[in-house]
Amino acid sequence: MHTKAQAAIEYMIMLAISMGIFAAIFYMSTFLISSSTTQVGVDSAFRAVQTIREASDFIYIHGHPSKIQTQVRIPGSIEGLNIVNQSVKLSISSYNSYTDIYEVTKGNLTSDISLICASQTSCKAGNYVLVFESLPTGAGYDLNVTVL
Repeated sequence: MHTKAQAAIEYMIMLAISMGIFAAIFYMSTFLISSSTTQVGVDSAFRAVQTIREASDFIYIHGHPSKIQTQVRIPGSIEGLNIVNQSVKLSISSYNSYTDIYEVTKGNLTSDISLICASQTSCKAGNYVLVFESLPTGAGYDLNVTVL
C-alpha cells in the first residue's frame, strides 16, 4: 500500500511540474503574440505615413498640374491623422500609451481626410485611395490631399 501512495505522489509532483512549465510557455507565447501585434500596427502606420510623404514629395517636385492616386493602408488603433502644412502625423495607441509617427514633406499641404478621421477620436482603419493634387501658385498651399 505504501508503494501505491508513493507512486501517486510522484505522479502528482510530475503533473504539477508539467503544468508549471506549460503555464510559463503559455504566458510567454501570449506576451509575444500581443507585442508582435502591436509592432505590426506601428510598422503599418510607419509605412502609411512614409507612403503619404513620398507621394506628396513626388507631386511637389513635378509641380502644377500634377495629380496622382495612391493606395494607403491605415492600421487599426489609430487615434489621429493630421496632414497639414509640411507634416504628416499619425498617432497610434499601443497598450496605455500613444506613439506618434511623423514625416516632414517638401511642400505645404492641405487635406480633407474626414472619411478616415471624422474627428481626432474617431478614426477608421482600412485601405484608402488618396488623391495628391498640385495646387496653382498663390493658393497658399502647394498640395491638396483628399480621400477618394
